[in-house]
Amino acid sequence: MLKKKWLITPMVAMVLFFSQSVLAANTFPDVDGTKYEWAAESIRSMVDKGVVSGYKDGTFKPDKTITKAEFVHMFHKLFPEINYSAGKSSEFVDARKHWANKDFAAIFNGDYVWLFAESIGANYPNYQFYVKPDKPLTRWDMMMIASVRTDYTNQTLHPEIAEVISSAAQYNDIKVRKANYKDNFSAYYPVLYIDQTGEEYSYDGDFQDQKAEAFYTLTKMGVFTADNGYLHPRTQVTRAEAVTVLQRLYDATTKK
Repeated sequence: MLKKKWLITPMVAMVLFFSQSVLAANTFPDVDGTKYEWAAESIRSMVDKGVVSGYKDGTFKPDKTITKAEFVHMFHKLFPEINYSAGKSSEFVDARKHWANKDFAAIFNGDYVWLFAESIGANYPNYQFYVKPDKPLTRWDMMMIASVRTDYTNQTLHPEIAEVISSAAQYNDIKVRKANYKDNFSAYYPVLYIDQTGEEYSYDGDFQDQKAEAFYTLTKMGVFTADNGYLHPRTQVTRAEAVTVLQRLYDATTKK
């Protein structure tokens, strides 16, 4: 009896030690028990999946803002099956020598390059697309990136334009207006360009339908939520917010 007890005790101790080690690796003093507790579960999940990691000092730095490149890299790690690169470098001129070149190529090459281009140079057929990879990520940028996932899983909604207008009216900072020559027509810009002057509504500018559908789909899914009627499209994204949105997107688009 004593011998059996001696054999069991080390096994139990080993299991407890291993469990505590795993738990310790996925908890952070600047997250758990702090004002960022709301993001703790998503942080642990994304760390477990290898999407993101903490810093050498043991912290996560949940309030640190991230760049476009950092989020695209995280997105690609979470959804590696999305790959539109065909072995080619990124179509974004300013991303080709960037450390996240392969991530940008996988997610945005092809039609999606239009969806996330911040500026376009030269003329047809020699367009040059720029993304500004090291620019701070905004919530609108994050929404456009997330829409690549809903397209991939065939979950993007295709509402009537009137439904988009009605949905936008629920938010104090999502504007719907007719474009003019002074406007930036890039899809990343947080304005829905819709012409309401005719008998029928129409999207006013290229790729505005994709932008509107991304907004409509991701808010209806609950991946993006409002704060007292504000969606904060221009607000820069923190690490805590980024992993929370990624977790919601993963849950909403992954078959159990």
